[in-house]
Amino acid sequence: MNETKVPFEATISDQAVSLPEKREEELPGRDSISILIGGAAGTGIMTLEKILTGAFKRSGYFVFSTKEYMSRVRGGSNTTLLRIADAPVNAPCWYTDIFIALDTDALSHAHERLTDHTIVLADENITHEEIEITKIPVSRALKELGGRHYANSYVTGVIFGIFGLDEAVLTESMEALFDEEEIHKNKAAMHQGVVYGQSLKDLPFPKLPGQLQQKTNSMHLMDGSSASGFGFLAGGCNMITAYPMSPSTGVLNFMASMSEHFTLLVEQSEDEIASLNMVLGGWFGGARAMTSTSGGGFALMSEAVSLSGMSETPAVIYLAQRPGPATGLPTRSEQGDLNLAIYSGHGYFGRIVLAPGDLQECIDFGYLAFELADRYQMPVITLSDQYLADSIGMLKRVDFSAYVQRRYILPTDALYERYKFTENGITPRGVPGLGEGLVVSTSDEHDERGQITESSHMRDKMVKKRKKKISLAILEAHSPKVMGEGSIAVIGWGSTKGVITEVLRELADPRLFQVHFVWVHPLDPRHLEMLKETKTNIVIENNVTGEFSDILKKHDIDIHHRILQADGFAFFTDLLKEKLYNLVKEQK
Repeated sequence: MNETKVPFEATISDQAVSLPEKREEELPGRDSISILIGGAAGTGIMTLEKILTGAFKRSGYFVFSTKEYMSRVRGGSNTTLLRIADAPVNAPCWYTDIFIALDTDALSHAHERLTDHTIVLADENITHEEIEITKIPVSRALKELGGRHYANSYVTGVIFGIFGLDEAVLTESMEALFDEEEIHKNKAAMHQGVVYGQSLKDLPFPKLPGQLQQKTNSMHLMDGSSASGFGFLAGGCNMITAYPMSPSTGVLNFMASMSEHFTLLVEQSEDEIASLNMVLGGWFGGARAMTSTSGGGFALMSEAVSLSGMSETPAVIYLAQRPGPATGLPTRSEQGDLNLAIYSGHGYFGRIVLAPGDLQECIDFGYLAFELADRYQMPVITLSDQYLADSIGMLKRVDFSAYVQRRYILPTDALYERYKFTENGITPRGVPGLGEGLVVSTSDEHDERGQITESSHMRDKMVKKRKKKISLAILEAHSPKVMGEGSIAVIGWGSTKGVITEVLRELADPRLFQVHFVWVHPLDPRHLEMLKETKTNIVIENNVTGEFSDILKKHDIDIHHRILQADGFAFFTDLLKEKLYNLVKEQK
């Protein structure tokens, strides 16, 4: 990331920043194969995922991987799905071409995801009455190598051997993860796996798609947590304080790792209440601060969200959703916190809620969250979820110098009034120590100087002042992305972007087009006019009630159908394709 020059005296009268322009490049082909790997927690499935995604990328393929795992340190049954393609893929499939079971439980756990064409590989000691298994001698090989913890390296070798891929590339990917002490044994295990995999080449394995080495070499492999973190850094974040909570902890860990390279304060607070109050203190003192949390933690932050609204102190909150209520499913995915993000806190005040849908949008709107919070002096909540945060995809090289940074802070004079009335409701923001003025802020209703008041007249004027900010923010809302044209709008928000895009491409129904919302609150009615003209509106959401479709209805948008899912999984391309096809096939 290049060093950026930051103007410290930006004002609301400056033109709103725009996101760097990006040219969408459509690549030919769309072939892909899927590999599902199942095993117990604590046996290194995530390491296996990292080795394989890196190795397939180095081999010239587009790679996407996502995981489902149980909330425990060891045991249970988890899976990682890899899709290897000749064009970008950004969504999982349910049914798999190849399944590798690392233990017996994995067979039962993934049974529903196997078809008559799925090739199942497992150790020769593993059996199942209903599943035909191609045996591989994992246990025997590991006995010779001296330990079961080399199983994953052996399996990666089997996969590369099956497809006849370059062993040296797999070695490079492995060397990036293991230290000097561990690498030799793992390489030996990998080599034995390669040799055995090559002996299976006559089995009817699916063929790999074409390689695009030049394209993939110029791209980055990244998960959603890291992409969001890069976005926050691009936005000038220099302070994060958070209490760990899955699946938001990935961002906290990423930012901690970046603290060696950036001027960035990282604090693990004692709880979520403290973390958001610390964020407000940071902004009051001139920092660009944020917190990361998930549904239960955000619920605890409710009072501090109100404090941000009343004191007009900016705040950036990264909220990674997981299924609730209460502890719910800590390691699974859902889009069930939209209403919580929009309505949390007491009293009337403005906020902005953003929901990026892919890696690039994680960067763009992570950056924009800081710009908006500073510009409008209100909380900005960025919604992610476990699926988006934990999935690994590929991203084009990003020019971070194109992200313009500003600071909406002005030096104060002796007569400075923190809440001075202005035409648009936004008072130039001063911070203590920058100028001669006294900067006073309070959670009570206050006058223009920031002094507590119970005057009904002042209360009325301050309420209207804060309301003006909301009206101004709506005018600068980003419009939904419309892809294609037709009579049936397929509407989504946040992390459903990739799966809807792929399903519409595969259905190739000229009536269907996609409408993707990232700016989900407050909505600009002008952006919704097109949905009043479409013949049919279908909303796809990863929750049980259709929270976003209800919001659209409040804006007088007719919602004709909803496809909802709240089973802890994100949508799968093949299952969603079937649902959507059945829904629209009879429509004219």
